[in-house]
Amino acid sequence: MSKKERLNLVVSKTTRSKIESLQERLDSGTLTEVIRVSVHLLDLISENQMNGNTFIIRAKDGTESELKVVL
Repeated sequence: MSKKERLNLVVSKTTRSKIESLQERLDSGTLTEVIRVSVHLLDLISENQMNGNTFIIRAKDGTESELKVVL
């Protein structure tokens, strides 16, 4: 296991609320876990976008749209 480092964040109330909402939806134990997973997901998305790949979201009705993340 890699060495862990403490990181202190200052976020807006809106951002804190979004993180807490994700924590509830994901049934995550901590806000730190939500942030950790979010960073890994954004890393995956950005790496794939840099390689020219796209992510497609398929709705229940079968319609598709491209996920566009502005980095």
